[in-house]
Amino acid sequence: MPRIAALTCLQLLLLLRAAHCRPHAWDQDRLQLEAVKKAILERLGMAAPPAIRHRPDPESIQRAQRLYRRAAAELAGNRSREEEEEEGEEEAVPRLHRLTPTLLPWLDVPEGHQDPPGHRDAQGQREPLGPHRYRLLLSRTADFQRRLRVVRAELKLLRRPLSPPGASVPPRVTVSALPGAGDTPQVLQSQDLRDSLVLDLTGAVRPWLAGPEPSLRLQLEFSADVSAALATSEGNTLELEVRTLETAARAARRARGLQEECGKGDGRCCLKSLRVSFQDIGWADWVVAPSSYHMRFCEGSCPHNYKPASMHAQIQSRVHSLSKAAPPPCCVPAGYDPMVLMHLDGQGRLVSSLFEDMLVTGCHCA
Repeated sequence: MPRIAALTCLQLLLLLRAAHCRPHAWDQDRLQLEAVKKAILERLGMAAPPAIRHRPDPESIQRAQRLYRRAAAELAGNRSREEEEEEGEEEAVPRLHRLTPTLLPWLDVPEGHQDPPGHRDAQGQREPLGPHRYRLLLSRTADFQRRLRVVRAELKLLRRPLSPPGASVPPRVTVSALPGAGDTPQVLQSQDLRDSLVLDLTGAVRPWLAGPEPSLRLQLEFSADVSAALATSEGNTLELEVRTLETAARAARRARGLQEECGKGDGRCCLKSLRVSFQDIGWADWVVAPSSYHMRFCEGSCPHNYKPASMHAQIQSRVHSLSKAAPPPCCVPAGYDPMVLMHLDGQGRLVSSLFEDMLVTGCHCA
């Protein structure tokens, strides 16, 4: 009898403390996106998206996007410093990532893309866009994620040198970031192609990897026709080599993060992801950056002793296995990363908002 009474009391305590976990209908994308929109507006103190009468000029948009990238890189740097302090003097191990970007001639850009009229060079002078332009697209892979320290990123661009012997002016490529549809490209760098067959993209890959954008979008503008010499000729693919530094502790965290991702199909507590495009939800007129992000959420069952967040979760799981009157632990976020949102406010001013607990990094049962 005492054992039964004690068990009954424990059940009552757990019932008072825990909320019943009901599976969400995450396959209903429209409802998910509406929930995301409502939550962001509430955090910003807005009842509805602002009515934008006059969109800021391209230079102001570029300035805001630079501020966004700087803030995102600073957040990533702060996290890296905290991790390095935790890791102490552990030696960093170099890694080589071979990625496959997509290179498209500008004429093959999907219909509806607004082609910008021009851009500014390093001296601030506006230049017409030349005819030899390409769009370069790169997406993250499972093992090429944030928190990696990029040492160098090189694109195997050409199959052979372009400059003929005795040429006085070598061909040149200008690399620009493509913030979003209709926005003016931001010049990142220029490079002569006299002898080099590779393009140094370190300055473009570092801030992109540090931020939340799922894809890197670049414009490559050549001063001459290079189509015959591109590495994509004759059905070949481009290869981007990215060298990073990673400590053993960081590699272990990355492996745990990959294990967190849903994919085994066993229905246990794990991370799922939903891409939120501000263009698709109709917010591109007032959200400047990022253009999209991956909302990650926790879903799945919590069987006994699976990812317990605390001793209480272990006890709750044990009690649930003995009596279904007590609810099981819930699959909930275990940690977050911050995210910066660069946007227009109700008065049309460009402002940035920091969400400290926006991006879920892991799940556990609590």
